[in-house]
Amino acid sequence: MDIIIHETLKSQTLQIGIEDLPDEVLEFILGFLPPYKDLQNCMTVCKRWCHCAHNVSRKTTMKLIKAIGEFDIVWKIFVSTEIVPSITKRFSHAACILENSMYIFGGCTTNATSFNDLWRFDLSQRQWIRPLATGTYPVPKAYTTMVYYKDWLIVFGGWTYPSLSQYYQNVTMFNDVHFYCVDTNKWILISATNAPPPMAGHSACIRGDEMVVFGGLIMSAVQNFQIQCSNDVWVFNITTLTWRKQATTKPRPSPRYAQSMIKLDDDRLMLLGGVQTLHNRFVYSDCWILTMKGPTWTWKEIAVRNKEWASANIWCNPACKVGDKVVSLSRSRIGWNTAKPMVTSAVRLVNFNRPEGAPVAVRVEQSMQRPLDKDHNINGRRGVLPRQPINRANHTEPVPGPSNNHNINDQKSNNNIQIASSSQEPGSIGLMKNDATLRKIKEKNKGLKIVRQLQEANKYRMAAFACDSTQNNTPPENNFINQRQIAHLENRLEARNLQGQNDQKEPTIKKIKRNTLTMHVLDISTVVNGNSMNYVSWLCPRLGEMSGAPEELVMYSLVKGNGELIMFGGVHNDINKANNTEQLNLYSNSLHFITTPRHVI
Repeated sequence: MDIIIHETLKSQTLQIGIEDLPDEVLEFILGFLPPYKDLQNCMTVCKRWCHCAHNVSRKTTMKLIKAIGEFDIVWKIFVSTEIVPSITKRFSHAACILENSMYIFGGCTTNATSFNDLWRFDLSQRQWIRPLATGTYPVPKAYTTMVYYKDWLIVFGGWTYPSLSQYYQNVTMFNDVHFYCVDTNKWILISATNAPPPMAGHSACIRGDEMVVFGGLIMSAVQNFQIQCSNDVWVFNITTLTWRKQATTKPRPSPRYAQSMIKLDDDRLMLLGGVQTLHNRFVYSDCWILTMKGPTWTWKEIAVRNKEWASANIWCNPACKVGDKVVSLSRSRIGWNTAKPMVTSAVRLVNFNRPEGAPVAVRVEQSMQRPLDKDHNINGRRGVLPRQPINRANHTEPVPGPSNNHNINDQKSNNNIQIASSSQEPGSIGLMKNDATLRKIKEKNKGLKIVRQLQEANKYRMAAFACDSTQNNTPPENNFINQRQIAHLENRLEARNLQGQNDQKEPTIKKIKRNTLTMHVLDISTVVNGNSMNYVSWLCPRLGEMSGAPEELVMYSLVKGNGELIMFGGVHNDINKANNTEQLNLYSNSLHFITTPRHVI
């Protein structure tokens, strides 16, 4: 009897398949698939699977919006293997999502390297692919924009790093429009009429059959080709391949670049943040809405509440819209309150200037003294860019900063110490050879050097746009680094030196705190989904370091995938990294994903 019952249960078990599962269980199983091509393939199985797959896709998006609003997120990092190709480290590149892939174009690493390569990251396979396209490639450049229109990628504007070689100009901006066809894998250079002036650091988005461009730095022929900030709106008609300068109402946003432009709906755009550093430095945290109706479009400023919770440096930390929220990744407020001030290393690159009419040999020698660009993968080829050997005895690596004036002071200070030590009388030679005394002198000079670097950083300008013809060494009115922090650092150095005179013990080395990225969220539910209130609000961020969060980066890209945010590249925003590590480790080609935690049903 027991054998008969057992065989009956066995036959019934074999007849039960996946189709007998409830919809909730089937959706839970489908939720383990990547929400891209694999999930789309499940929609073609049958009508029931199509319905369940649509529910999974919809719930994934809703979970991401809820998790961002509650700061309940999970950081995941993608590490590529050495077998498959990997994209070069870079920052200030362009990125966008098209179907099941993320595309990366251009960017730069140092003041001597820009890229014009196009990479595709397959979000389903989690793999980098470099399309070997045909046609007319864009020139190597950074600070450009790339948007998608149907099956096309549109790349516009940008800036390339100046070269000390005699064959290139000091500054080069572009107003070219390139189309990349995903289906045919081909670049096409568009000949558009009534083109705007060359620009970089602008913002662009697609509205119907038009591409709307705002702001940036422009090189206008009317102003004798001097670089200026802009607040103009240009519209490119994709069907007719024509440009027009759009009329807008006043008041309008101040001229700026490196802002974030977010599409609210078919008729409205939101402008957030930006910076202006040509003469005096102004970092903007305001918010504007552009209503694109009628012959004259309307600007309207929106009040921003809870600015104390806002993302720091919104101009070099891009913003990304997720539902009725806008996400920006930046250093936490705890990091801002530390003694070490925050300095954007990407904009503290050395300002290389050459004298007018310098001989060709002098300029070539100067170009050879630039930092060597090293990476495991240069434009898709692994290796190191070769360079002619130089005389290391007369070669000094540049120190990050707007100028190298402080290097001269450091050399003078070191020379004075050497002269003083060599000119001492025999009775005082023993005192100068005291290890503790020499260590204190070196520590003091090192501390003063850091202070001078921080003071120089107050006058920093983005290296890509530090093109003023006049050399003005006076600090701007709005300093980037708090002078109170510099004074506090100077007082600590003086107190340490006084303490060292009384106590000959070697000072303990304080462990440097790790500054990680924190998610900052702007609630825009008051201006989307039919709402038309006059304010937006920053939400109180989550305190403390989040597990898996990367170290602080700036000038990265942040785009929204299916149920996840994708962060790529960037440059470390740490003065210690800029001064104490190789430039290879200063930049990043890592991929970080922000997802929702998985719950068990």
